[in-house]
Amino acid sequence: MIAIDKAKLINNRLIFSRICTIALIIAIIGILDTLISLYRKPANDLDIIAGRSLEVVGKVYGNSTNIRDIGCSLDSAGLSLIFDNKLFSGYWLGEDMWRAELKADSSLPPGRYKIKILFHDLSNIKPDDLIKVDKLSTYTVNVYSDAKALRQSDLSFIKRFTGISPWLISIVFFPIVLMSGALVFIISGKLETQMAQNGFAEIYRVIKHDNGFELFFGLGTNHGLTVGDKIKIMNESGETITEAVANNIGKENSSALAAAIKQIRPGFMVAKKGEI
Repeated sequence: MIAIDKAKLINNRLIFSRICTIALIIAIIGILDTLISLYRKPANDLDIIAGRSLEVVGKVYGNSTNIRDIGCSLDSAGLSLIFDNKLFSGYWLGEDMWRAELKADSSLPPGRYKIKILFHDLSNIKPDDLIKVDKLSTYTVNVYSDAKALRQSDLSFIKRFTGISPWLISIVFFPIVLMSGALVFIISGKLETQMAQNGFAEIYRVIKHDNGFELFFGLGTNHGLTVGDKIKIMNESGETITEAVANNIGKENSSALAAAIKQIRPGFMVAKKGEI
């Protein structure tokens, strides 16, 4: 008979498989929620709470060589944009970039406001591209009264209802996927080794032929199996449903032919005749 702790190994494998599946679903949902919210939010949309400030970074256009060549236009006196003294090179493409601190007065009413970055010399920009530059240099500032109002307007469903970043959720759950998946792999290896030593194995592949099924499983010459041996086929409940004849033997993996029975599928068990 199969060793007593087989049931324990199977139960543990099932538990970790479920943990892995649930963690993977949560991680994927977090990633999708992040990507969808980023896709829905325009790049030039800025969110700020009244009374606070945030850093704004943008690309330099035209013949601007220093910060004095750049200005801004704001449609509210309650907003201010304070530029850094120096331009800097972008991390990826090395393009000239500007950096500024956007401040919103505590008395500024919630709403949508506009900021336009002005470049004093755009003579090197083609006329057809001026409209594009104007659009890229115009920012919408969404002002909120408090953190709760900001969260309730978030385009991320997870962030809106939990207050937690969906990206953070994915980062937390992805290691759980890896660890539980590794445990499933280790337990499966132990389970297969133990069952094989006792003349049992799981069917991991089934090919349907005109005259029946070809079954593939983890038993071979190392476990005393030879060509022509009869093996029993059992379902998930451990009930014997038919017999098969081993026809292609390897050291640790073999195949057998069984009559055409609809119930045979991967996950069923095989046993050397005489083991049960």
